[in-house]
Amino acid sequence: MSSGKFMAHRPSAEQPQWQPLREHAQGVARRAEHFVRYLAVPGVGVQARLAGYLHDLGKYREAFQKHRLGWDPAVGQPGAFGERRVPHSDAGAKFLEARWRTRPRGGSPPAPDAGRELPFVVACHHGALRSVEALSERLSGTALEEVLPLLRQAFAELPDLADLVREDLPPLPLQGTGRAFLIRFLLSALVDADRLDTEEHGSPSRAGLREAHAEGPEEMACLLARLQAAQERRAAEDARHPQPINALRREMYAEALSHAGDQPGFFRLTLPTGAGKTLTSLGFALAHAQRHGLRRVVYALPFTTIIDQTARVFRGVLEREGEFKVLEHHANLEVPERAEGEESQTSAADLATENWDAPIIVTTTVRLFQETLFGTRTAQLRRLHNLSGSVLVLDEVQTLPAHLLTPTLDALRFLVRYAGCSVVLCTATQPALDAGPGFSGLEQVRDLVPDAGRSFRALRRVAYELRLDTPTPWPTLAAELREQPQALCIVNTRAHAAALYTLLGDDPAHFHLSTLLCPAHRERELFRLRERLAGGLSCRVVSTQLIEAGIDVDFPRVYRALGPLEAIVQAAGRCNREGRRAEGQVVVFRPEDHRLPPGDYEVRGSLTASLLREGPDLHDPEVFTPYFRDVYSRVSTAPQDFDKAHAELNFTRVAAAYRMMEDTVPVLIRGYDPARVDALLGTLRDSHGQERRHAWRALQRYTVNLSRSQAAQLGHLLTDVPELVQRAQRLGVDPPRLRQWPLTARYDDKLGLVAEGADELFTAF
Repeated sequence: MSSGKFMAHRPSAEQPQWQPLREHAQGVARRAEHFVRYLAVPGVGVQARLAGYLHDLGKYREAFQKHRLGWDPAVGQPGAFGERRVPHSDAGAKFLEARWRTRPRGGSPPAPDAGRELPFVVACHHGALRSVEALSERLSGTALEEVLPLLRQAFAELPDLADLVREDLPPLPLQGTGRAFLIRFLLSALVDADRLDTEEHGSPSRAGLREAHAEGPEEMACLLARLQAAQERRAAEDARHPQPINALRREMYAEALSHAGDQPGFFRLTLPTGAGKTLTSLGFALAHAQRHGLRRVVYALPFTTIIDQTARVFRGVLEREGEFKVLEHHANLEVPERAEGEESQTSAADLATENWDAPIIVTTTVRLFQETLFGTRTAQLRRLHNLSGSVLVLDEVQTLPAHLLTPTLDALRFLVRYAGCSVVLCTATQPALDAGPGFSGLEQVRDLVPDAGRSFRALRRVAYELRLDTPTPWPTLAAELREQPQALCIVNTRAHAAALYTLLGDDPAHFHLSTLLCPAHRERELFRLRERLAGGLSCRVVSTQLIEAGIDVDFPRVYRALGPLEAIVQAAGRCNREGRRAEGQVVVFRPEDHRLPPGDYEVRGSLTASLLREGPDLHDPEVFTPYFRDVYSRVSTAPQDFDKAHAELNFTRVAAAYRMMEDTVPVLIRGYDPARVDALLGTLRDSHGQERRHAWRALQRYTVNLSRSQAAQLGHLLTDVPELVQRAQRLGVDPPRLRQWPLTARYDDKLGLVAEGADELFTAF
């Protein structure tokens, strides 16, 4: 029988012993203090320890011990008392709220909102951050007179807590939005500390798996050495078959790494497409982390279409067989909560998704910003503290949405100033994020390759032809495309892509790419068109902007519908990419039915139309500075009253306003490779453990994401997935938020999902 009068957790399938509340509080306090060690905020470690001690103060209630745990503290034995709900996270929060309202002896009265951080942290460690009003309403139902006896019980078991409470702790110094971010970090540290201590007691196999893959003290140095060895192997291979572009890549790589010893802060890496930006940014991040004692690299990309590709590259140079160093984490088809006791085994990667405890994280900007930095749920915030002491690489940084730029930069400033982070802004088309008159941007951004223009001039591989004065009819464009042996045409909307492909005509050499094709379908089409390109066969492709996002293809001629300036230059990166020709041709045209997706994209496109008439040098990276300044001056860079709501700690309102993309509904395409889809669904219905998780991951390749409005428009066609409903009923859980496109509805072998008369489907990009 475990020693201790009060218990925190019952025995489990793996652990026959009860966990004393004293041991749990001590473990959580120790971990929480350790988890905030990178935060440069005076007193934050002590506050995290205090939160750890008090987070489960309500478990000292006799009713909780009896009716939630089945434990009789009076006799120190388990008993049968009947299950009923008893709160526990309110007690510590109530005490902390009262403590900060009390005038210290000989001191001045505290500020009205002093010490508001820890009540939020303790009260929300099993829920979600909401607002000051919601917190006050919740704690109003708890009487301080009822809490004080619980505190005396805790003092009797935890002398350190008694000493800590008697100290005259000054309030944490941050105000405004900095205070809001600090609350999130403290909550993150507490949640992860609580979950890990609970896991160590109740699930030692999971805890052991985490420990087996824990990063070593020289992790960054080890990974950097592996990357350097891979680069040296590439150099040796190039020595046998020299190519000028490879010599330039090595030069840019060395130049960036020469800045690894620079003081942490903001950095900018501007390299043209094909210059080795991915490995150069990774190399700098690892070297910079190794020089400054930072612990991980977080690599954020805007699109899931390129995450798999990037993670594969990183694993290829950083991991050895059986190792886990690179965590790939994005939102597609996350597995719903399992039924209690259903599975006890998992993988190191599954565990690392919970708290981002891995040396290299590859994720989306939506997951980084919308969910982790501005989220409210504990499952989202749990990983936040592991951003501290990291190098963040924001790839394709020009895609950060302008309507959220102010809060996004605010978050980045907090990470650099208070969380011990460095941030690398990485792209060929750099946005103007430096602070300046009338623009609260980033201070002291340093260039890793100072003379970026030199690399752009050296890798100049295309010439631009502008056709802006007279609109180009779609039939005329289709006829011109048919005359080209190999050509790529990128348009702004899915409607335009479908219309142009239809005019182009069905042919083995013709391809259509958009997000209305499921990923497995797009991968098949990309494989086929790459085969034709490599074999010198005719190949004509009509695509939406998705092909501009890190898709490695090389065409001698590229057509780009008039759109944002950065999109035009990104499209040019698919033309003569490998420099096999003296010069590729990029044609920028105005379609006869010129429509742009509304909002920020439309503003950028309109500005580009004006700018191109002035004849700018699109090979000069400096062309983007005045362009982006103009963009940011013409759009609202934050939702209305966002900073005010954030500073007032209205987390619910902030999370609702910070939306990088609209919510989508995943739709399973049963008609594409139906035998494979049926087999995966059978696995999901009937199996569990690793097999089920692998099936979930594979199934996401057969889905198309629709907006909520599009899904509502097609509600008469979309149905539940029977196999997943059966599984949910068997386990007593809710089925996942996944609908299916029935076999009776049209899914075209070239156009993908087609809904007759549903024009809205094709307007989004």
